[in-house]
Parts: sequence; structure tokens; C-alpha cells
Amino acid sequence: MVEGTPPEAETILIDRENCIGCRECVDMCPQSRNTEYPVYVMGDEGFPIVANADSCIRCLSCEVLCRAGAVKVEWPGKKDDSYLRDERAWRKSRAMF
Repeated sequence: MVEGTPPEAETILIDRENCIGCRECVDMCPQSRNTEYPVYVMGDEGFPIVANADSCIRCLSCEVLCRAGAVKVEWPGKKDDSYLRDERAWRKSRAMF
């Protein structure tokens, strides 16, 4: 089963078939730590769930760091690298790494 957001929004997909419940996406997401509206939270079954996709800043930490390859973040324009022009995401990702 794949969980995520409505198709008209940014889509964050967690493939529960591949997810190993390691919490990397939750722990590494800058918008899931010490924030009122975290992107990810841990669900009752021990797997992360997308709680607030609108909080996502498109840094792709979750997708890149997922050792199981279970997280995919999609939005219109991602394929053409237009997301690199999102200054808020760029600054936040630079501060993290």
C-alpha cells in the first residue's frame, strides 16, 4: 500500500512494501523536527506516515536518505530542476548539510 497526498498537491509517497520502519525520513526531515506541523510522524504500526505534506520544503532529504528506497517526493516541475530555484528549500538544505 502506498500512502501520500491528493494528486493535485505535492505528492509524498511511502511504499509500505519496501519501508523498513527505520525512521530516517522522520529524523532527517528538517520540517519534522520541533515543528507544529511536521511532514512525517510515526504511525501506530511503526511506519512513518505523511502528516502535513504542505510543510515540505522539497529538500529531498527523505528521498535521498531512505536506505530502502521507499520514499518518493513528486511535484510538477521536479523533473526539470525548477525546484532548485526555490530559495527557501535551498537555504534550508544548505544549513542541514
